[in-house]
Amino acid sequence: MRQECVHAYVAGALVGLCLLASSVAWAQGEKIKVGLLMINADAGVFLALEEGYFREQGLTVELTYFSSSGGPQMAALTTGELDAGSGSISPGIYNSVAGGVNMRVVASKSRVGPRGSGRYMVRRGLLEPGKPFAIKDIKGKVIALNSVGGLSRLYMDGLLKKGGLKETDVVVRVLPFNDMVGALAQGAVDVAFLVQPFISVAEEKGIGAGIADLWDLFPGHMTNNLFYSDHFIRNRTALAEKFMTGFLKGQRYFYDAVVKKKESLDSVVDIVAKFSRTADRKLLRLGVSGTELTPNGEMDLKEIQDDQDWYFQKGLIKTKVDVNRMVDLRFLQSAVQTLGIYR
Repeated sequence: MRQECVHAYVAGALVGLCLLASSVAWAQGEKIKVGLLMINADAGVFLALEEGYFREQGLTVELTYFSSSGGPQMAALTTGELDAGSGSISPGIYNSVAGGVNMRVVASKSRVGPRGSGRYMVRRGLLEPGKPFAIKDIKGKVIALNSVGGLSRLYMDGLLKKGGLKETDVVVRVLPFNDMVGALAQGAVDVAFLVQPFISVAEEKGIGAGIADLWDLFPGHMTNNLFYSDHFIRNRTALAEKFMTGFLKGQRYFYDAVVKKKESLDSVVDIVAKFSRTADRKLLRLGVSGTELTPNGEMDLKEIQDDQDWYFQKGLIKTKVDVNRMVDLRFLQSAVQTLGIYR
């Protein structure tokens, strides 16, 4: 019965995330093509669309869903098919910049917060009554990650070290976030690294239990970022500035509602549900409440350098680059100057 319920929930509520292309057009304006993962970390963009912040800037924004920041999304940014994209700063991004691609990281969108922005979940079937499940107990188990070589692997390294384990002690299976809950329920994987709202789905449905929160492993680490293509930066500079201003207004609306309680959380939940195609408002409310967006889009350059060092050590990147070549702060600085620093 539980598997049937889970199957129905995943099929009905989460399958919308798997749409290969999701386009939304508002009032006529300069069209900006943006790639998103359609997760809670994208809430600032959703809110900017729904509240008309992009429209205020004379922009029409078209969204396309991607399952990760690498692969097809990186290719689309490289060719200029996308103006902007999103996701973690993966090895593919370091490698692309080292190879001469002028795509840039222009702002952070979300970070690891203290309210459950990322969590390792073990399937309930592995739990024994009265016996706590320790991290070391994942030895020999199958772990689901959304990427084999990005932040997910770096985060897994932190988890394994805390449990006194090595990468060779586990088996990694790569799955999109929206497939992980079903995989846990069916026993296809033993452990999954989940983000919201999937953490709340797994907990609410009794599918999995948390064994480590990302806050305990990498507090404050940037989890999702905004990227600009070289074409967008060079040939549509004024529009890139306008997009950043609208984006930051959306980020701040979210922060006002979720952190400072100045705006309606219900309205945020409704808007995120609309774009992410998540039907269960109760679970989504829990998920949104655990999401940490950055109201000033601030980036930690030392963190980007430290991550690069780790990827280089693991052989995931071949050539190190000056992180200043990867980052372009002028659009963010312009938007913050226009809107003022959020305090």
